[in-house]
Amino acid sequence: MTKQTNVGEKDFFDDLAKGFRKAADIVRMEKPDVILCPVAGSVPFVDILNILDRKFRLGAVEYVPNSSRFENREELMARWYESFYGSRDVGEQLKILCLDEVLSGASAVVGFRQFQKSLEERARKKAKGLTDESAAIEKYKRKLAKYISYKVLGLAERGYERNPEFSRLGNRGLAHVIEFDSIPTIDNVLMNPIRFKVGRVQENGKAIYLPEIERFDITPEYMELLRGIARYAGVDPSTVNPVNLSKIQEGLNRALKL
Repeated sequence: MTKQTNVGEKDFFDDLAKGFRKAADIVRMEKPDVILCPVAGSVPFVDILNILDRKFRLGAVEYVPNSSRFENREELMARWYESFYGSRDVGEQLKILCLDEVLSGASAVVGFRQFQKSLEERARKKAKGLTDESAAIEKYKRKLAKYISYKVLGLAERGYERNPEFSRLGNRGLAHVIEFDSIPTIDNVLMNPIRFKVGRVQENGKAIYLPEIERFDITPEYMELLRGIARYAGVDPSTVNPVNLSKIQEGLNRALKL
């Protein structure tokens, strides 16, 4: 079922634009080195922020295969982080902000756990072969935790009960939440340009997808959304389009090549 939206109504754009401007303010305040964007749900958020904030740093956005649509999400994310860290020095400062869609917040919690696991795996890799490997692992874990930070910027719809662990992230200052009356892109295929290849179809008819893009489908409904936001914000609607399409594919490739 396609989610219904009210893209022709002023109040709809007012709520949407105000929320995303708050998001842009938080991005500027946090000054992240990297903005993580889980595919596919958060891809439209980058398009919208790019319209509303002329200084939004598209070059800082990295797309990650953190999606329940993929059967092997944990493996894909482990590979992605291994490639992402690459030859970075253990003492190199790195601020990460994950731009995530939130209903309960459970998916954002999974993303946070994946990040923590990536630090542990990186510490193990650095310590491998050293005389006291266990002590070295703990040393590297402390050093990585000191120099690399991870926060969530959650864009949420009102009316959903929050995951307790996600709420604890907020209480610890590790998650910002901006609430909207409605986010039209959530669970709405017409409001998202990404179409993944189908890996298999389960007995219940639900598709399990591969982390490979079959095509980009930029629908009239999605362009109506982007241009409506542009008009509301005083931006020439003829100048807006989805952005970073090649970089989305690059992000998936990072998880597939190792």
